[in-house]
Amino acid sequence: MKDIEPIVLTKEELERIPAGVNEEDLMEFEKHSLNSFIEPLIPIEAKEPGSAWVRVRDKEGNMKELLDVTSMNWVLSLGFAHPDINYAVYQQMLKLTHVRYNTLTPSRAKLINKLAELAPGKLKGGRVSINNEGGGLANEAAMKLALMTSRGANNFGVFWGGYHGNSLITGCASQPIHSVNRFEYFGHDHFTRMPYPYCYRCLWKYKEGIRGKKDPGCNLECFDLVESYIKGMAPKQFAGIIIEPNQAGGGQIPAPVEFLKKLKYTCEEEGVNLIYDECQTCFWRTGKYFTLTERYEKEQNVDVSPDMITYTKGIGGGFPLGVLIASPKIRKRFGPSEEHTTFSSNPVLAAAGLAALRVAEVSKLGENCEKMGQKMTKRFLEMQEEYEVIGDVRGEGLFIGVELVKNKDTREPFTELSEEMILIAPEHGIFLGESMPILTMRGQILRRNVVKIKPPLIITESDADFILERFEVILKEAINNLK
Repeated sequence: MKDIEPIVLTKEELERIPAGVNEEDLMEFEKHSLNSFIEPLIPIEAKEPGSAWVRVRDKEGNMKELLDVTSMNWVLSLGFAHPDINYAVYQQMLKLTHVRYNTLTPSRAKLINKLAELAPGKLKGGRVSINNEGGGLANEAAMKLALMTSRGANNFGVFWGGYHGNSLITGCASQPIHSVNRFEYFGHDHFTRMPYPYCYRCLWKYKEGIRGKKDPGCNLECFDLVESYIKGMAPKQFAGIIIEPNQAGGGQIPAPVEFLKKLKYTCEEEGVNLIYDECQTCFWRTGKYFTLTERYEKEQNVDVSPDMITYTKGIGGGFPLGVLIASPKIRKRFGPSEEHTTFSSNPVLAAAGLAALRVAEVSKLGENCEKMGQKMTKRFLEMQEEYEVIGDVRGEGLFIGVELVKNKDTREPFTELSEEMILIAPEHGIFLGESMPILTMRGQILRRNVVKIKPPLIITESDADFILERFEVILKEAINNLK
């Protein structure tokens, strides 16, 4: 088949669409956009295809190059505009760009087979559903399947600080953004929120829970409370428990593997579906294993694999893709009316996802993530000794959180410092991200004090050095600015 040749517009006209934006465009956009945009910098193009660097335009029209330590909301694990992904997408677009949902395409079949192969623990060889939106729809699909298999139970256990999407339903499963959202989510009576094992801020006042590990003296009292909910203290019987094995939005908080082990046992004992939201921790984000669940199995010889698992972010190679995988033991399958959207069988997205998986495997992406993560974590731990404001450093691979505090003894969150660092970071050549706000019922911020270090997994040694050097410069300047 020949290359694509325009038949209505000229190549020059079409090439201008992504090429840039002028002041008039921006003024008109501000009039017409229903969404408010607060990012002052506009990404224009990759500095080099497949790198962690992007060229951006500021409001004055000036161009600058930044290293994106957020991977554009943790999505671009392979960097900006990766050539292999773009080529796979281009080849698919030469053939088909859309089919209706219940139509099978070669790329969809191959992607689903590959995902089933890569699934961890008892999920390996399971059944797969994909969507064109991301983790929110994948989590909704998991909830639907749990309802189908639970014999009438219609309540879900979720955790403080969790984030599982922003639809009118998944918003109920996520940590509330009190007094900020100007509408009510639907279905709060179907969700029971339980305490998450945040070891650095233990509700039972253990003080040695650092780096995501529980205090040596901890007796998992937090799990005893969760177990009570599962076994009958909740107002309704649970169809499922939804948990991030490492809370992302909440602040890069790993649940101790001992907690997950007990949670799995209790869910099996009570006949409750255990659902892991690994939307951010999939695709080798935590190092040399495809998921955090697999990491625990291979390194700690503990099988904490759930009944269902959801993925998004890096799984689509930069394209919107959400995934649900269900254990082979779950015999039920979705009917045509139970799980579909108009665009969820899009062959372009499936081609991008499959290419991303193959690129990651061949290039040993997880090994690079492990190596760069160890290098960066080592330096952050050194900074923790040097700076009173760094209270904790958590995470595996390139899934790192640096928690900022006003005092290491009291652990009072230093939200103002994290916000100042995010604000000034682009002046120093990088994008930084932060944890979502944890608010009181009246909308006062309790904490938003974790700076996230989650760059593309393809970063080089020099990229890692640049991030570390810039982070320390930004930290010092932000501390000085707040004096």
